[in-house]
Amino acid sequence: MRKLILLILWVFLSGILHAQEQLATVAKQYLLSGDFEKATPLYKQLLEYNENDQEIITGYIQCLMGLKSYNEAEKVLKKTIKKDKSHPLNYELGLVYHANGDQKKADKLFQEIIDKLAPLDDDVRNLATRFEKDGMLDRAITTYEKGRSLTTDFPYLYADEMAVLYAKKGDEEKAINSLMEVYISVPEKSDMVKGTLLRLLDKPEKMTAFEKNTQEKAKKNPDIMAYPDLLAWLMIQQKNYSGAFQQIKEIDTKLDEQGRRVLGFARAAFREREYVAAIQAYDFVIEKGKDFPYYQTCLSERLTCMKDQLRRNPKYTLEDITKLEKEYDALLNDYPLFKQRETIREYADLEVRYKHDVAKAIDLLKEAVQPNNPDRLFKGRCKLDMGDYELIRNDVWESTLLYSQVDKEFKQDALGEEARFKNARLSYYTGDFEWAQGQLDVLKASTSELIANDALNLSVLIVENNPIADSNSTPLLMFARADLLEFQNKDDDALAVLDSIATEYPKHPLGDNILMKKADIAYKRQDYSEAALQLQTIVNNFPEDVLADDALYNLAMINEDFFQNKDEAKRLYEQLITKYPGSSYVTPARKAFRKLRGDKADVEAF
Repeated sequence: MRKLILLILWVFLSGILHAQEQLATVAKQYLLSGDFEKATPLYKQLLEYNENDQEIITGYIQCLMGLKSYNEAEKVLKKTIKKDKSHPLNYELGLVYHANGDQKKADKLFQEIIDKLAPLDDDVRNLATRFEKDGMLDRAITTYEKGRSLTTDFPYLYADEMAVLYAKKGDEEKAINSLMEVYISVPEKSDMVKGTLLRLLDKPEKMTAFEKNTQEKAKKNPDIMAYPDLLAWLMIQQKNYSGAFQQIKEIDTKLDEQGRRVLGFARAAFREREYVAAIQAYDFVIEKGKDFPYYQTCLSERLTCMKDQLRRNPKYTLEDITKLEKEYDALLNDYPLFKQRETIREYADLEVRYKHDVAKAIDLLKEAVQPNNPDRLFKGRCKLDMGDYELIRNDVWESTLLYSQVDKEFKQDALGEEARFKNARLSYYTGDFEWAQGQLDVLKASTSELIANDALNLSVLIVENNPIADSNSTPLLMFARADLLEFQNKDDDALAVLDSIATEYPKHPLGDNILMKKADIAYKRQDYSEAALQLQTIVNNFPEDVLADDALYNLAMINEDFFQNKDEAKRLYEQLITKYPGSSYVTPARKAFRKLRGDKADVEAF
């Protein structure tokens, strides 16, 4: 009998609890939708059975506040917190006082809450966040100041949070001063500080004024290295790399870093194509002498930088090429170890691309692939280069032999996939489309995105322009021939073949491919106006074809890098992003667009 009574009681209580849960759900939905009149009686009913449930009390108070029933809200809260003066709902009572116009009581209560804070980071942050959310920015700042006073270990604790609050108030001077406290005292937070500064210094005049102020502080405090470090960063944001170099050089010298920081700056400047500043920095380290640890590294990287500068210079001369060639020779003679590093590949590429001395390039790489070089991956890359160079001098057999050697040695690696692609491309060049297509079908699933994309593009070219039903493969054979001639740097011959295709087969679907190949040749010759003309024709006449997004992206880059037409480049990047959202160029286009729009560069530590 007793068990039966307990069972009945349990079922009864379970039913009550279930009903209350349903009631609480409905009440919360009304509250969230702002229907306080419907939510209020439900919360009042719930409160009768759960007078100590803080969530229900808070919901009821929100309803009363929404109905402006401040006196009732005050009454409920006072009853709840009567037994505990440090009750969490004191904050809600303060909000009621504030809303009801009793500011003195609100101020007193909020200050008591702040004064009673425990030295716990979560408590400080939670209270400050509530004040900030409710629009009481000064009290949020006071809360952080109180939290800072409770610990002696971190004198500039919460300075970044306070800076954001000062900025919200419009007091940018205090915001920046607060950030500077962090920057000077907690170096490991420098990247965070720079990120916050970027949000505050959102106009050129603000950046300039802050730089001037920082320069004055640096003069008054020459031993505080944080100031020149910050100045260098500020100058980089404003593209003043030469000025930034002077600051970085000063820090490196004073801290006896032996060129480490300057080398980091040189690499950052190189990435941004600020070649003059990068070479200045490399030279600074080199001039320290052979005994310094970064001497040889700078010698090599400086040449890489100079070669990239040459590649992007539309007005380079034979003298420029000869000078760089001599510098490579000098490095390799003085330090033969670079004959088995990437430097030798760069030099070989210089000989092929600019001096058209294929034989010398191959001789340079033959030494790099000798058995005494233990770096098999490097040797594999050199062999692929040699295969390319053999193809340039029309030795197809030697070229495919080298590709096949790499394929065999790196069967399961990305380098092996690259070798297979080059062999497939070689078959396409020589007109064996069926075999090439078979290889490309496999390579389209490559783990390397670059190889997969290249394989897909070449496969599409073959399939779309050599359909099985069409027995006339002559146009594609001619195009493959032109493609090979361009690869071999026989550009005039390639152009002649391309023109022949356009004349003999004016309606052939190769039209956009012909234009793209002409654009490639013009770009290689640094005739950017001609390249832009061909690309624009693709954009205008073949907007739905597979090369349209490629053409748009390359056209944007030419406008940005060579025409210095930033507005047009930005428009083209935006057009690509919106019109071809599935393009592989969307990510780099978005990055370029943001940079042109004026978004600040990522924080970079040297």
